[in-house]
Amino acid sequence: MPPSARATLASILVVFLLPWASASPGTSPTFDAATLAASKSAEAKLAILGNKDPQPSATYPAVVITEYEINSYLKVHSGETLPKGVHPPTLKVQPEHATASADVDFNELSRSYPNPNDMGPKILAAMFHGTQRATITAQVQSDSSGVRMQIESVSVGSTTMPKWLIDYVVQNILQPEYKFDLTKPLAYPDHVTKVVLGSGQATFLRGPGKTGNSKQ
Repeated sequence: MPPSARATLASILVVFLLPWASASPGTSPTFDAATLAASKSAEAKLAILGNKDPQPSATYPAVVITEYEINSYLKVHSGETLPKGVHPPTLKVQPEHATASADVDFNELSRSYPNPNDMGPKILAAMFHGTQRATITAQVQSDSSGVRMQIESVSVGSTTMPKWLIDYVVQNILQPEYKFDLTKPLAYPDHVTKVVLGSGQATFLRGPGKTGNSKQ
């Protein structure tokens, strides 16, 4: 997938996927026809969103990506980036909110990062053991400057992480390592003017102007 399309996907999923990015590839399981079709549909829509048109079009129809499409895409492609121990996440979309969940084997996750300088997985593995369900909920707001995300809650198994710990992990581990800043809006790709989260879908409103140049 082109880098610009990855940025489009990240505008909603950045909080959920960045901790596992650039990890060792996993295995490639077999998927049913419906899942593959929905994944291809999501990929085609992401390609449209990531397209840098040298010639302006007469119209820029909105692009709607459903929960089923994006979850199928994650199911098919997350093995390309997720380390061993992290199962494909599922995303639930509601107005101005997104929730991602995944089963994580924290012991295996730690072993998949042999470099002692990879502190994020090491800290998580020290806090949690075995396979547990990890869930992150964030508020997502879209305005002229880009997409703004604020983490509202993080839970692992039956444990809800306190806000101070969430802030510490994000500010001192994730942001420096993965080069993002949640205090600033995430830039839109070209021609995207707004992202509207609805019940079970995300709508990308588009226009002729170049809007993907917000600085972070």
